[in-house]
Amino acid sequence: MRKKTFSDEFYLDADVNVKNMERKGDLVEITYINKQGIEQIKEVEYVLAATGRRPNVDNLGLDNLKLESDDRGVPIADPYTMQTSISSIFIAGDASNQIPLLHEAADQGKIAGKNAGVYPNIRVGLRRSSIAAVFTDPQLAMVGLSHQQVSEKFGGCGCFETGSVSFESQGRSRVMLKNKGLLNLYGEQGTGRFLGAEIVGPQAEHLAHLLAWAHQNRMTVSQMLDMPFYHPVIEEGVRTALRDLNTKLKLGAAIVSECMECGPGCW
Repeated sequence: MRKKTFSDEFYLDADVNVKNMERKGDLVEITYINKQGIEQIKEVEYVLAATGRRPNVDNLGLDNLKLESDDRGVPIADPYTMQTSISSIFIAGDASNQIPLLHEAADQGKIAGKNAGVYPNIRVGLRRSSIAAVFTDPQLAMVGLSHQQVSEKFGGCGCFETGSVSFESQGRSRVMLKNKGLLNLYGEQGTGRFLGAEIVGPQAEHLAHLLAWAHQNRMTVSQMLDMPFYHPVIEEGVRTALRDLNTKLKLGAAIVSECMECGPGCW
């Protein structure tokens, strides 16, 4: 759905095989294999190469220490205490590269600073449910565990289900002419606990906050469905996905086909 949504606006190939790229005068020539497996040559004015962030550990003299590091030379730290393999050293923010987001870095700094100040009497700090957003159009967002993480943790026993809603037919999204995208919610079999969500669609940043609060409070899908939903808002799509997930978890009745998202006769 994500690839389809973006491809409707412009050509997108997230797994493209670029064979060669070189400057030709004022242009850049790119040789690549397209989605059909055919080699193509394209000339463009500019190329944006986004290769991620490099942890800010240069010139810190870490090479003089015997810190345990990952395969890229970044110090490994306990995410709940920010303590490294050398017990008196704590790291945070760009130096840790655990989750390169400002709000995460702020939490890390608070934990690392406090523990450095009271060392050796360190304490576990508050870590919030993960939340991330990409401000594209439509937006992308993720809360809690991704599908890959859920599959790795619960997939072996088939202990999770996925509830979905397409924004193509979601009422408010249609009125706004922003009816593109998909919301997937993940829940644990047996407990009904909400595990995470992945979103591509309108106002995903706001839906992500709503879902992150539910995730941090370790709410079940049934508890989330007990919360109020106003009409007509995009959040009604969250309710539809929750109902779908509740049904698959065998905790609620099946969704009525073509059921409207409002009205006393809906549910």
